[in-house]
Amino acid sequence: MKTFTIGFTQEGANKFFSLIKKNHVSRIIDVRLNNVSQLAGFAKRDDLKYFLTELCDADYVHLEELTPTKDILVVVMSIG
Repeated sequence: MKTFTIGFTQEGANKFFSLIKKNHVSRIIDVRLNNVSQLAGFAKRDDLKYFLTELCDADYVHLEELTPTKDILVVVMSIG
């Protein structure tokens, strides 16, 4: 199994899902603290799960064990 990271804020849905499909990704593991935020756009949990299944034939898993805490995010955001 190979593991990669991908963001969703710098590119639109078209590029995001094209990359997933082009690289034959079989599963997305979501490690976001807040995966239901309206700021997530197309990447909100339920929408992302649907799009991955329908467009890319890929699974979606939210793995809370790997989610950073709020304290960690504050430090990371302060570093830039």
